[in-house]
Amino acid sequence: MNKLEKARIVIDEVDQQMADLFKKRMQAVNEVLAHKIENHLPVLDVSRENLMIQKNVSRFDDENFKIYYEAFLKSLLEIS
Repeated sequence: MNKLEKARIVIDEVDQQMADLFKKRMQAVNEVLAHKIENHLPVLDVSRENLMIQKNVSRFDDENFKIYYEAFLKSLLEIS
């Protein structure tokens, strides 16, 4: 097996893990939404979203990854 095939196997494994985590995250999002609706709270919490982005982006040392991960998180929040 060459390097390309090995890398693709890793990508496939990570994609499966990401799908599982996405399902778990969306279930938690639904719970948050239900709580907010039940308690007449605003659905959108920009300050919470900004803190979440800052906290998670700060986990990267590589500036190139930070830029793309921030974009990924923003897309994830839009979907959520």
